[in-house]
Amino acid sequence: MPFDAITVSLLLAAAVRLGAPILLAALGELVSERAGVLNIGLEGLMLFGAFGAVLGLQHSNDPVIGLLCGAGSGLAAAIMLGVAEAVLRADQIVTGIGFNILAVGATSLLRQVALNGSYNAPDLRAISMLRIPGLDHLPIVGRAFFMQSPVLYAAVVVAVLLWLMLRFTRLGLIIRAVGEGAEAADAAGISVTLVRFGAMAFTGLCAGVAGSYLTLVASGGVFVDDAIGGRGYLAVAVVIFSRWNPLWILLASVLFGFADALQYQGQEIGLDISPSLLLMSPFVLALVAWVLMGQGNAGPSEIGQPFVRGRK
Repeated sequence: MPFDAITVSLLLAAAVRLGAPILLAALGELVSERAGVLNIGLEGLMLFGAFGAVLGLQHSNDPVIGLLCGAGSGLAAAIMLGVAEAVLRADQIVTGIGFNILAVGATSLLRQVALNGSYNAPDLRAISMLRIPGLDHLPIVGRAFFMQSPVLYAAVVVAVLLWLMLRFTRLGLIIRAVGEGAEAADAAGISVTLVRFGAMAFTGLCAGVAGSYLTLVASGGVFVDDAIGGRGYLAVAVVIFSRWNPLWILLASVLFGFADALQYQGQEIGLDISPSLLLMSPFVLALVAWVLMGQGNAGPSEIGQPFVRGRK
C-alpha cells in the first residue's frame, strides 16, 4: 500500500480508535493514583466491565443498556477491590495482581454459564459511530477525530473536566492532598479512607466503560476470555508516562494506540519490521513509562502506600 494521505488517515484513525479504551481506563487510574492508590487491578476491572456489557446487551438487546451494565460491573468490582485496598489496607500491588487473576477465571466461567454463544448482536451504531457534520470529511484528520464513537468524545470531555477539577477545585485539592501527604490530610480532618475509596470507585466506573468499549464498539458485541489483552497495564503506564496530567493522557493514549495499530497495519504501509516486534511495541513503551516512574517527583509522593494513622 502506498504511503499517501489515505494511508495516513486510516493509520491515524486506527490509533485513535485503539487508544480509546486505554484513555478511558487511564483517566480513572489517574484519580486513584492522585489519591495515593496504585490500582494494578485495572485490568481485572476492565475485564468485568467487558463481560457485564455483553451480558447486558444480550438481555436487553440495547447497546446503551449494555454500556451502562458494563460501567456498573466495573463499579461493583471496584467496590470489592476498594474494600480490600482502601479500607482493609491490603498491599496494593499484591492485591491488584491477585484480583486480575481472579477476574480472568471468574469471567471465563461466567461466559460459559451466562452468555449465549450464538447470540447475534443488534446494530451498535448508537455507541460506535458519531459523525460530526462539516468536519468528518476533512483530509487525514476527518476520519480519525470526527468519525469516532460518542464514548470517545465523552472521554475527551472527562479529561478536560478532570484537569479543571484537580487544578482549580476544593475536591481536586483534597484528592491531591491525600496522595501527597495522607497524615497531614488526616490531621486536617479529611477522611483518607473515604477519599481513596471514592477514587477507586470512580476508577472502576471508567474501567467498566473502557471494557464495554472493547466488547461493544471494537469487537461487535462479542466477549472472549481475557478480552482486555494487557490494556489495563498499558493504561497504568500511560498515567505514569503522562506525568499524572489528564491532558497529556489524551496524547499518550493516541501514542500507545498508534503503537498498537502498527501491529495491524505496519506491513501494509511498508514497514519492514517483524510482526512480533510490532506486537510488543506498546509494552516497550509501557516499560519505559515504568522506568520513568522512578525519575523526578511529578507523581504523588505516597502512591502505593496504605494509610495507617500514626504510622510516621
